[in-house]
Amino acid sequence: MTKKDNKKDVDLKKKLADAMKSAQAKEQKESEKVESEENGEVETLKKELEQTTELAKRTMADLQNLKRRQEEERSQVIIMANAELIKACLPVLDNLKRAKEHVPEGGEEWFKGIEMSITQLEQSFANAGLTKIEALGQPFNPDLHEALIQGPGEKDIVIEDLECGYMIGERVLRHTKVKVGNGEKA
Repeated sequence: MTKKDNKKDVDLKKKLADAMKSAQAKEQKESEKVESEENGEVETLKKELEQTTELAKRTMADLQNLKRRQEEERSQVIIMANAELIKACLPVLDNLKRAKEHVPEGGEEWFKGIEMSITQLEQSFANAGLTKIEALGQPFNPDLHEALIQGPGEKDIVIEDLECGYMIGERVLRHTKVKVGNGEKA
């Protein structure tokens, strides 16, 4: 080979090496660009996943709260329905108690039957959440008691229970009808 051919060969090798470096640099830049785009897409997808996960958690919490509220409302509806039924039956209980106080002669069996009926009714009412309002000896409370008359006794203290009152849960179903002391000595 001649010097000229050698020089051409060296120039060609140099050009080939430069072209290879240029191609590698270009390929490197494109690879970095693609990698950068992929990283950007990955970050975007991660953010979307976090947002979707957060939304799913909030939706689940909302659903649980809704179920809890519906169950509470359902319980309240049942309590109120029971309350109305019990309220309608209270006069029957009152009449049975009055009948128990006026037993005819020789009516021991009759008395026992009425007493058993009263006990059974009171137990059924208690199972439904009904509680008796205790009034005798308590300070008069207009939220729980209905004063019908006043009489000699300690002022503003219930001295006689005229008709029993009841509550269901925290709700007064019927106020206790009472006689309240007026402060005069008996």
